[in-house]
Amino acid sequence: MRNLVLPIILLSVLQPLVAQPQRQIDSLKAKLRTGPAEQRYEVLTELSRLHFDTDYAAALDYNNQAYEWAVARGDSLKMVTSARRIGQLYNRMEEPKEALNILLGMLPVATRNNFREEQKRILNNLALAYTVRAEYDKALDYHFQTLMMREEDGDVEEIAVTLNNIGLVYFKLRNYPKALEFYTKALEYLQKSTDKSFMGQQLINIGLCHNQMKNFNEAFETFKKVFDSCGNGCQDVVKVSGWFGMGVANYGLEKYEMAEKFFKDSYEVAASSNNPRFQAENLVYLGKIYIAIAKPDEAVQALEQAEQIATQYAYNELLIDTYRQFSVLYHQVNDHENASAYQRKYIALKDSVYSERLIEKIAELQTNFAERENIATIAAKEEVITRQRMLNISIGIIAVLAALLVFVLYRSNRTVRRVNTALSEAKAELQILNEDLDKKVKEKTASLRKVNEELDNFIYKTSHDIRGPLASLKGICNLALMEVKDPTSIEYLKKLDETADKLNKILTRLLIVNRINNATPVFEPINLGALVDEIIIVESKRGLPPRFVIKKEIDKTLSFYSDRELVRIILENLIDNAIKFYNDSERIDPFARIKISRSTGQLEVQVIDNGVGISKVDPDKIFQMFSRASERSDTGGIGLYLTKLATEKLGGSIALGITPEGYTQFRVTFPANGEA
Repeated sequence: MRNLVLPIILLSVLQPLVAQPQRQIDSLKAKLRTGPAEQRYEVLTELSRLHFDTDYAAALDYNNQAYEWAVARGDSLKMVTSARRIGQLYNRMEEPKEALNILLGMLPVATRNNFREEQKRILNNLALAYTVRAEYDKALDYHFQTLMMREEDGDVEEIAVTLNNIGLVYFKLRNYPKALEFYTKALEYLQKSTDKSFMGQQLINIGLCHNQMKNFNEAFETFKKVFDSCGNGCQDVVKVSGWFGMGVANYGLEKYEMAEKFFKDSYEVAASSNNPRFQAENLVYLGKIYIAIAKPDEAVQALEQAEQIATQYAYNELLIDTYRQFSVLYHQVNDHENASAYQRKYIALKDSVYSERLIEKIAELQTNFAERENIATIAAKEEVITRQRMLNISIGIIAVLAALLVFVLYRSNRTVRRVNTALSEAKAELQILNEDLDKKVKEKTASLRKVNEELDNFIYKTSHDIRGPLASLKGICNLALMEVKDPTSIEYLKKLDETADKLNKILTRLLIVNRINNATPVFEPINLGALVDEIIIVESKRGLPPRFVIKKEIDKTLSFYSDRELVRIILENLIDNAIKFYNDSERIDPFARIKISRSTGQLEVQVIDNGVGISKVDPDKIFQMFSRASERSDTGGIGLYLTKLATEKLGGSIALGITPEGYTQFRVTFPANGEA
């Protein structure tokens, strides 16, 4: 796995901040003590601005006082503005959780009151906080909302900032061509703007992309262009990231001595400017160099420092790569115990960061409309099939008539010419009908493809329309819960917040239906025992019912060739179903048994539980969408439908049954060619 350096995040250019003389600060502090109460907010805001780039703690304190002043006077705009600055400061202090708490509460207020400028800034800072937390789907959602608003307003500099930060998200998702596309667009906007101060930083981000795409020579030339333009006046942030990029390029070209020099230069500036992220970035690459040139002691020292920094600041991507390099190093020196330990750490952290980001996409679906559209699509397909069938029958009839004509030719020499003419006409008509059939089939196929594309576009658009109100609803609930003291009101607000969460789960499940329908399975070897263990760990973190036991009867060496994501959907839903519908009687110890085995040339998966059972539901209907086996279902009856859909996508089958002991049993079988 390649190390993922964090490109430069461009901050909003709407608020240029510069250090001010101490005399001005002292004057404002005196005014704060003796001035009129009505001017207190403006004084606090100015003090915050003067400390915004130099003393985050002081700026945060002044903004908290300004927020309290605004709340006490019921001034919504000043309340939103000061709260947004608090969130922005938390982002700069690399405390994204605190930033999200304040910003999510203020976004509905800014939206409801049409505070457009504050709304754009809140959306931008929410996106940056979610980026640091590696919640990339949410980061992209807020970035694209920001981009649309800034494009409407035509602010060139702010559009460039947002395009850059969208590129950052794709960079962290390791979609480097997409990241390069957005970085290049951002550079084009910066070239049109009057403010050229970010040009060097933008070129550095482009160079970092070229490094990850292994275009090392092009990357090196890009970084060199940056340093040629700023000469001896390069800012620290440019030196740190630029020298680092040059180090990566030389490392990729296996010029280890030159790479080591650039990494050490970058590390020194990062340390002097208190930049922990780039300190860790440089240390990881120094560890890689020492591994490559067989200096294990120096590699351990560099990687231990990197691990300490990455752990302290929760730099998960850096920590993942640090664990990976430790594993490589200890394998190199034949310390297999430590190599195995770090390999386990690497896998566990990697799975926790990336396992769900691809299934949590920014798209949901309005249920009733989806039903009508799906029914209409099915009806259209059936109509095409019916027409094709009728045309085939017509072709068959014509073929029979043609055969009869040939027979008549043999029977009567007197009518040979007339029959030949009729046969030629029949053949011509047959050709016309065939051409007409081909044309209509192509037209209907194109029409169906267009309908499906429009449906997908509608799903994506509708997801935004639904996600926005849901986020607003949750934000209002959170804000109200902070302010309301009445117990009854608090209880209603909590129920409203829970209902919004349930709706979000249902819409997310419907999106997975769309993804499965359009998926092309990618077959790869899957260790089913390990996959089941991963799912059980996730379920355990969510919380198992009291006394609940999960039993496994799985051959640990059993492998299977299939699509990992689709198999995971099948197992997750069946195991989650067994846990969700457990028997809560005090006289029964609830359990779920997972059995995986080969049988008569097939792979068979069984999930058995002694839960409340689903005997009251028609077995043929239990796998239909929106069929609910119990009131405990919080996903609207979609889980088993997803399971059946994914199973059939892989060519398998699923059945519901009852064991001789009366337990509920789901059995999934896969074809023999899926086994390893």
